[in-house]
Amino acid sequence: MRVSLSAIKTIVIGTVASLSLFCMSTASAQNLPVGALAHDGPATPEQLALHLPVTGSLPNTAVATVRYRPTSSSTWIDAHPLFRIRPEFSNTPAVGSVNDDFAWTIIDLTPGQSYEVEVTVSSGSDNTVRNATFTTRTLPAAAGAPNKTIAAGSSESEIQSALNGLNPGDVLQFEDGVYNINGISLSRSGTTGNPIYIRGESRDGVILSDDSAREIWTIVEADNVIIENLTIRGTQSDGAVGNLQRGITSWGVSASTGPSRLTIRNLTMLGVDSAISFYDEASQVLVYDSTFAGNNRWNATFLGDNRTWDDDGINIPGFGNVAFNNSISGFGDTMSYAQHAGSSATTESRGIHYYRNDIRNSLDDAIEADFGIRNVTFYDNRIHNSSTCSSLDPLYGGPFIYARNVCVNPGRSKLHKWNNDNTGHFVYNSTFIVGRTAAGSDPDVSAWYQPNNGAQEAYGFRNNIIVYRGQGNTLWLESSGHNNVDWTHNSWYPDRQIQLDFSAFNNLADARNNLRATTPVFSGATRRLEQDNITSSNPWTTTITLGANSLTEITQSFTPVLAAGTAPKNSGVAIANITDGYSGGAPDRGALISGRAVPNWGDQNSTPAVAPNPPTGLVAD
Repeated sequence: MRVSLSAIKTIVIGTVASLSLFCMSTASAQNLPVGALAHDGPATPEQLALHLPVTGSLPNTAVATVRYRPTSSSTWIDAHPLFRIRPEFSNTPAVGSVNDDFAWTIIDLTPGQSYEVEVTVSSGSDNTVRNATFTTRTLPAAAGAPNKTIAAGSSESEIQSALNGLNPGDVLQFEDGVYNINGISLSRSGTTGNPIYIRGESRDGVILSDDSAREIWTIVEADNVIIENLTIRGTQSDGAVGNLQRGITSWGVSASTGPSRLTIRNLTMLGVDSAISFYDEASQVLVYDSTFAGNNRWNATFLGDNRTWDDDGINIPGFGNVAFNNSISGFGDTMSYAQHAGSSATTESRGIHYYRNDIRNSLDDAIEADFGIRNVTFYDNRIHNSSTCSSLDPLYGGPFIYARNVCVNPGRSKLHKWNNDNTGHFVYNSTFIVGRTAAGSDPDVSAWYQPNNGAQEAYGFRNNIIVYRGQGNTLWLESSGHNNVDWTHNSWYPDRQIQLDFSAFNNLADARNNLRATTPVFSGATRRLEQDNITSSNPWTTTITLGANSLTEITQSFTPVLAAGTAPKNSGVAIANITDGYSGGAPDRGALISGRAVPNWGDQNSTPAVAPNPPTGLVAD
């Protein structure tokens, strides 16, 4: 069964009761012009993506505070306030829209749990309360005993015939063996209560090998399907620009909608240019506990041109999609929210979340938030070797939440690539360890250099650590705007020149004291660099060593826990739903916060649970 595009759009605004998402909504007297509190798209396992429409004239000074609780509990928990989306600061997307609404995502929740949410909108002395009950998504159950099998040595036509004969409730199992294929497709659907399972007898023992096709496995029309417990092996040779081998894709579906309720888990994929990339808007896709190794290598050849720009690791646009606990290496943009043709998006993206992934060797961006629209998140990820730690080119409206991430050895001086007019981006409690960038087209000029490619408005940068081991400035942002901004409680090394507002300042204190006043978003701070401080080159309990420059691949896995007595330790600001559970007088700055558990990064069903290097023997075609 296919879900039409119009139905998907209806799901996005949270009105489809059959998805068990929007369970109850009540409102106080209509004092302020806001609509019903809704979930932004279908349910996801550990998040509540909140959306509150503004239905009339409401000052931008109005605030929307949030609290929530499990329905089984009487104790309320404070959440992060909703962000007031500012369409006047945003570019206009080719697909979807940016509206004057409130939105934010509550994270760190439990799958299959019902939560009551209360939002209080305040403007002057007027208050309006919106309540709703939402349920997070339960992960699909384990497969039952197989009722259909594919025998070892089966031909591609026999495999395709078995796939074409699937019905709701079937469990199709490949017997251990290597299956040589030249592109297979799936066009059968299960139901919510009776999904189809396609699995291997063992993850390492079943290998689908394809050394020629552009698409190994195309999802044509398939909903409520779980693909698990097998290995997909590609050409293991880089295809260069436009000559991609894609592992699992959805391309050119007649209804212009991608798969719905497709789960990919406990999977190994090796030697492909792009792992999972959908070109239609998908819904409720889950990708977790899997390992993906692409064809790109961290060296001057691959970093020296644009051969990796379309090598997406995971790109699942649409609504209510997540990828978590994956180990992934050797791609261009390791994770993305939307597909695009040139400078125009071709898919919408709302309620998409990437978390607890272990990422290595992103030859372009670890997360490409380009063309993301609303309630997209990237949190609790660990990154080693990435040209940039994030890209916004552009972000539409937001909010985009980038929180509690570790990024070691970015390859460019554009630590974050804010290459357009952007609004609604919030970088919280993340750790960035920057070496000396390679000489040539990207000289070693600053820990973070951004040319004036667009204004940055209504955004936040708080509780972060930026340690720089190069020879240039501490910070050099030429971009305009930087108003309606929260920029507080960050730690920097070293204390060198800072360039902001087209002015150069000798050091952090000089910049903080002389920058123009700004309007806060949430923080109340009326100037940037408020409570920012200077740290040492290695404030962690374990020494983190980088190479001579960013071309030196970091192969060790670092866990940057702060040492006692360092400047970032217990000197951050409490941010609801970001620093919850911290110990000490104040939360730590950076990704790993004392009192909170260190994330379990990467594939939890692989040993070790870290992203591998690409297979040996790869060549650059």
